[in-house]
Amino acid sequence: MKTSASISVQFNNIFAPFPGKEYQQALKWIKESGFDAAELIISDPGLLDISSIQNGLAWYSLKVSTISTGQAAGMEGLAMTSMSEHIRALTRRRLEADVDFAVEFGRANVTVGLIRGKGGDSSPEIERELLIRELSAIGEYADKKGIVINLEPINRYEASLINSTESGWELLRDIGSPSNIGLLYDTFHSNIEDRDMQGTIHKVGESISHVHLADSNRRLPGEGHIDFRSITRTLQEIGYAGYVSLEVLNLPNAAHVIHNAGKQVRELF
Repeated sequence: MKTSASISVQFNNIFAPFPGKEYQQALKWIKESGFDAAELIISDPGLLDISSIQNGLAWYSLKVSTISTGQAAGMEGLAMTSMSEHIRALTRRRLEADVDFAVEFGRANVTVGLIRGKGGDSSPEIERELLIRELSAIGEYADKKGIVINLEPINRYEASLINSTESGWELLRDIGSPSNIGLLYDTFHSNIEDRDMQGTIHKVGESISHVHLADSNRRLPGEGHIDFRSITRTLQEIGYAGYVSLEVLNLPNAAHVIHNAGKQVRELF
C-alpha cells in the first residue's frame, strides 16, 4: 500500500491543513512527512495552472493519488442527481474536465463523492436512477482516457444516497461492475454506516480503488476509537495495493495535523 494526504491546490478546504494558495508549501509538507503522493482537492480545473502543480510535484518527487471533486458541489452546487437537467449537464462536463485534468497527473483516479448530490430532492428511486445513468456516462468517458473513478459512500448525516459501503458496491453491480469504477472506502463513513468494518472490507475488497483514513471523530488515526491496526491487517489480507489517503479535519487545529500526520500514518503503514 502507498500513502497519500489531502491538500487543496485551489480554494481553502476543511480537509486541507494549508490554504489553497499555499499548495507548494503543502507539497513540501507531504514530502517531509513521508507520504508517497498528494490527493488534490479542486473545484474547477479550468482555473488551475497545471504546469505549476506538475513542477511542484516533480520537485518533491511526488505522485498524485486521486483528484477530489467534492468542492465543486459545495461551492458551485453541481450534482449528478440534481432535478435540473441543466445542472446535471454542467456536472457531467465538469467531471469530464476532472478526468482530463487527472490524465495530466499520471492518470490519477477521480473521486465521485458529494458531487453526486446529497439526495433528498426527489424519491430515492429517481435519484438512484439518475446516479446510475450519470455515473455510467462519466465511467465510459473515463475509461477511454484510462482513468479510474472512485465512488465514495457517504454517511447518512451528510447524504441520503449511497451511505454504506455495501450500498455503493450494490450500485456498481447494478451498472455492470465496470472495471474502471471502484469504491472509495472511507474509515470515517464506514464506522458510522457499516456494522462490521473488517467484514465489509472482505466482502467488497475487489472493488476498493481508494481508501480514506480518518478516525471516528474525523481526526488523525489513533485519536478516536477505530481499530486501525485491524483495518490495516484486513486491507493486507485482501491484497489491497492502492493508496491509503489521509482526509481529516484540522482538529484541534491545522498545526496539530501538520506536525503529527506523518508520524501517525507511518505507525500504521
